[in-house]
Amino acid sequence: MRVPSLLLSAALLLGALLPFEGFAPRLLSARAAELEGRAERLKALFARLSSTNDSLEGDAIVEEIWRLWLISGRPEIDAMLQNALALVEAGRPQAAMPLLDSIVERAPEWAEGWNKRATVLYLLDEYDRSLADIDKVLALEPRHFGALAGRGLIHIAQENYRAALDDYRRARAVNPFLLGAAQMIPTLERRIGERPL
Repeated sequence: MRVPSLLLSAALLLGALLPFEGFAPRLLSARAAELEGRAERLKALFARLSSTNDSLEGDAIVEEIWRLWLISGRPEIDAMLQNALALVEAGRPQAAMPLLDSIVERAPEWAEGWNKRATVLYLLDEYDRSLADIDKVLALEPRHFGALAGRGLIHIAQENYRAALDDYRRARAVNPFLLGAAQMIPTLERRIGERPL
């Protein structure tokens, strides 16, 4: 497979990893009570995700995980993220950066703030900065399949296919229903077989 085709597949996967549309309105309605027990709720959701074979149930679990990840617990931070996501949806990722910078400065313990900034940095081709933010995400939430797959996208763009394959395998181990991973993993395996690293 040629590199442009691989990048097209990666771009399609990126669309699956960016729960921008449809999530923003829900952010402002999040209550602090939802944060109570979030760690236990996420643990239970990930356990269910790893044990189900039903794709509809898997998709519902993944949506719930994203919903929990997207709640900072601070209305002003959630509002800033909503505004940043709206700018990204409108095709203005650069305009979202000041908001995302402020979010990670004001809520450095919130993995999703780092993840959204990493995603926008990827869209802006600022791969090294994006990778640094992904490191922060994974330090805070090692199960973050979106960050793992996002790092895989960066490795593909840098033609580091072995690292990309490792990231996609890790992401799929956490989320067996990761959209596009079923195609991306064999594609990367073939790529590495053609040109061993």
